[in-house]
Amino acid sequence: MDKSQQVLDPGYLLIQDEKIIETGKGSPSSHLKSDLKINARHKAVLPGLVDSHYHSIALHRGGIDGLLAKEMDKAFDEFYYPMLERMTPEDVYNEASLAYLECIKAGITTVNDMYRHITACADAAEKIGIRAIISSEAADLFPGQESLSDNENAFKAKNGSANGRVAIWFGAEWIPVCSPEFYSKARELATKYRTGLHIHLAESLSEVETCKKKYGKRPGEQMFDLDVLGPDVLAAHCVWLSDKEIRLLKETGTAVATCPISNLKLGNGIARLHDMISAGLRIGVGTDAYMNNLDMFDAMKYASILQKGSRADASSMPSFEKAFSMATIEGAGVLGLDREVGSLESGKKADVILVDLDQPKFQPVLRGRFANVLPNIVYGAHGENVDTVIVDGRVLVENGEVKNVDQERIFENALKSAERVNEG
Repeated sequence: MDKSQQVLDPGYLLIQDEKIIETGKGSPSSHLKSDLKINARHKAVLPGLVDSHYHSIALHRGGIDGLLAKEMDKAFDEFYYPMLERMTPEDVYNEASLAYLECIKAGITTVNDMYRHITACADAAEKIGIRAIISSEAADLFPGQESLSDNENAFKAKNGSANGRVAIWFGAEWIPVCSPEFYSKARELATKYRTGLHIHLAESLSEVETCKKKYGKRPGEQMFDLDVLGPDVLAAHCVWLSDKEIRLLKETGTAVATCPISNLKLGNGIARLHDMISAGLRIGVGTDAYMNNLDMFDAMKYASILQKGSRADASSMPSFEKAFSMATIEGAGVLGLDREVGSLESGKKADVILVDLDQPKFQPVLRGRFANVLPNIVYGAHGENVDTVIVDGRVLVENGEVKNVDQERIFENALKSAERVNEG
């Protein structure tokens, strides 16, 4: 798939070092020699998936669900934030290693991770082999959270590491725990270091009401008035944007990361994706932290079908083509990476996945007017259907098995950290 979603059937892809050097129909020239040949017969060769908003939360996944079902805000204040405060850099390294491992096995080759001890996250990303943009879940109105100084130190230490696979952005948690001055400082630092800024915006009705009560305006209006918004800003969720706020995001070039399953599970509602797309906003898809899995196939499916169901219109955007684009090339675009990844084109980084079509739910494979490979992938695939994963020209997963790290050791280390952290 290139930018125009061209399908090569049959086709070939040539990789040299970390880049794609050629794609074409049929078979490559017989005189070409290679160190490794991958037979992709009965497989779909696709760009690696881009998770536009995500937190490396894995140590307590599922354990907080019962608390969330009773009282979400209380669960966050009494469990989630104190749990984060107890975590050491080693704990975060173990947690991020587990989460990044799950990502690559599910076909996610690029992740936008907002968490804490982000130098440890960067080290984990380098070890696992994933491409990662990492920002701090920083805040100043709740005790024990990371500061913008922590984020700045991580930028100086890790931005551009792992052969350029790791980039550091600045991050601000959300309006209930961040002051206006904090947002302005985050904006100042992102501008100073010429990097991106990642924020949560209009995720819940309680956030909207808190913002209106404290500042007399809605979250999007508050961020606009603080001069926070811009083309280098990615705003996660954006469930409760008004028409005016959608216009402000478009006017400033601010991008959106939609997380449909997390929004449903936390009872936060359904984002107005159809209206955002119609307004011309740049949108990527994310898993966030509460899906109970890191499955971008599920996320893109829900991004599409929720709009159709909530609007009682099967033609509502995003279509399956648009949803897939938001999870690949457009997802790369909201992270400023669309010149490097997100499509299979000569000169781009070789971030490639193979989906195994040799199973009942993908059969029969149809071509022509009723071509069904892409809709069946968007609406029916899961991470477990990913067969092979290549990042930066390096094979990380082959036949569903991770090649470059000890999976059992990662499981053991994550369990030890989880048991220690959750004791509190």
